[in-house]
Amino acid sequence: MNLLIQGPKNEKLENTIPEGTKINKIELKGNVLWIDLSKEFIENHKTGAEAQSRTIYSIVNTMTGLNEVEAVKFVIDGKEDCTFKDNGINLKDPFVPKEDIT
Repeated sequence: MNLLIQGPKNEKLENTIPEGTKINKIELKGNVLWIDLSKEFIENHKTGAEAQSRTIYSIVNTMTGLNEVEAVKFVIDGKEDCTFKDNGINLKDPFVPKEDIT
């Protein structure tokens, strides 16, 4: 997760994680990985469902590559039911991997 936040080493690639995002806590509950991120994750994010989906699934598809993880639940500063600032994707439910990321 820290490597995803740092972003790609190749300057031709774009970092999908918003600047200033910090990890508050990561915990595996059953087969769901709970990731508690700082408010910058939603406050500093680009608007639009496409950009939000790329960010969510860059994390979900990476983390579910681990044997124990089947889904990822996002929490923002301890709050479970958050939405991106433009009322985009809601983070209420866990996310499972997605093949085609748009």
